[in-house]
Amino acid sequence: MAEFHNPSLQVFELSGSQGPAIGLELFSKVRYFRVLVCGGDGTVSWVLDAIERHNFESPPPVAILPLGTGNDLSRVLQWGRGFSMFDGLGGLSTLLQDIDHAAVTMLDRWKVNIIEENSEGYMEKEQSKFMMNYLGRYLELLLMDFFHLSVS
Repeated sequence: MAEFHNPSLQVFELSGSQGPAIGLELFSKVRYFRVLVCGGDGTVSWVLDAIERHNFESPPPVAILPLGTGNDLSRVLQWGRGFSMFDGLGGLSTLLQDIDHAAVTMLDRWKVNIIEENSEGYMEKEQSKFMMNYLGRYLELLLMDFFHLSVS
């Protein structure tokens, strides 16, 4: 874990052995804090899942520095498709200023419980998965195709 001891800024390196829960716990007593996730959709989902499990009275706003492969969520939220796009626009300092002045927008997350039953119909295992409310281009195209076929 990389950690700076400036009370207004803490940096945490996420790894397979250490997730975002440690950083969230550190800030659990801070009334207003924000989270900047540097990564792709998987990292963002990992942090959002940890925030969900923490049960904050008021969850912290989360911004994205898109460093992943697809960055679908970042594109949908208009944070961009990747960090390289900021090179000609002032780079990291401009991005951080944009984040500092950004309006908070709510994002719906859906919880889906998956229940596995044995052959007698009794529950053997239950898992919870979270989904976000954005649709990528592929799903939009499928819906348009379905609509076109059902109308004709």
